[in-house]
Amino acid sequence: MLKVKTSYIPIQLAAFLDKELLLVVVYGFGKTLMMLITNMKSDDKRIAVTITKVYLLRWRIEEY
Repeated sequence: MLKVKTSYIPIQLAAFLDKELLLVVVYGFGKTLMMLITNMKSDDKRIAVTITKVYLLRWRIEEY
């Protein structure tokens, strides 16, 4: 069984100072960290898991 941990933090990018962004970091899914940036907003701590699941489902579509 794959043990994956997620973490997130609000960020700002210099080119998009007016946008609220969220950096999601996924540990344990490969040798390097997976970093995802989204503009989804949530106070729910499970947002990082949701973002990761959506990304992986979308990736399957791209591979297909």
